[in-house]
Amino acid sequence: MQKTIIQNIETGVTKNCDILKKNDQILEVVLEGTTIKILLKKHNHKYIGKFKEMEFVSTGN
Repeated sequence: MQKTIIQNIETGVTKNCDILKKNDQILEVVLEGTTIKILLKKHNHKYIGKFKEMEFVSTGN
C-alpha cells in the first residue's frame, strides 16, 4: 500500500498514513495504526482536508 505524510496545519504535528484513493482532485487516507479516515481535496498543488475541526495538508507523496 502507498504511504504519505499529513501535517496538522495549526500544530505542525505530522502523521504517517496509508493512501486509500488518490487522483488529481482528492486524496483519501487512513492514519497508520487507526481506523481514522480523512478526505483531502487538491488546492494549489497540495491536498487539504478537515477532521474534527482540525485542518490537515499533504503533498500526496
